[in-house]
Amino acid sequence: MTQFPNLIDQVATAVLAPVPATENPHHRAILDVFTEVQDLDRQLVALSSDKLPDGVSAAEQLENLTDVLVERMAAGAELNALLSTSCCCAAAPEDDEDDAQDVQDEAEDEDDDFLSCPSRPKTIVHACLDVFSVVGDPDTMASADLVLCLRDLPGDAEGRWPYADLTQVRLAKLLAPYGVRTRNTTGHDSRRYKAYRRTDLLDARAGCSC
Repeated sequence: MTQFPNLIDQVATAVLAPVPATENPHHRAILDVFTEVQDLDRQLVALSSDKLPDGVSAAEQLENLTDVLVERMAAGAELNALLSTSCCCAAAPEDDEDDAQDVQDEAEDEDDDFLSCPSRPKTIVHACLDVFSVVGDPDTMASADLVLCLRDLPGDAEGRWPYADLTQVRLAKLLAPYGVRTRNTTGHDSRRYKAYRRTDLLDARAGCSC
């Protein structure tokens, strides 16, 4: 699936809609996760081939297939959650405009307090480490759990997305430039899941210029 918007979409927007509409973060999250689901589906098809790639054993192929399948299931669950969640950016009814403005003003005040706080996370790496600290500094933390905690933060993550609109796919994109990626982890119940390691975040923080 090609990236949206691409050149054709940009030209169409310029011709048909001279005043571009503001992108809805919730809709963008759905599109990002849907793209990830399609990419994982393609990987599953490739890994399910009867012919093994050169230099790859049947056991290694099975492990790779299992890893992608687990990641695909997590992405599918995230997509279902996004599709079943009402959009927080929907326009307020005319009768509730005053109440909506009051809520917006309060949120802006909270954001101002957060942004002026000298101890606020400077990067997404710091934000993740703060979450790890709050939950007792575990060695690893499931990607889904980390995202759930990060969504409680005010402000924007890396200036790209509001923390409230983070998804597992978006978090992975934000952490990738710092060299932080999920690791395959097996829980106490023998279930496999994607998780972030605290040591990886600490290594990444050492290289942050903040």
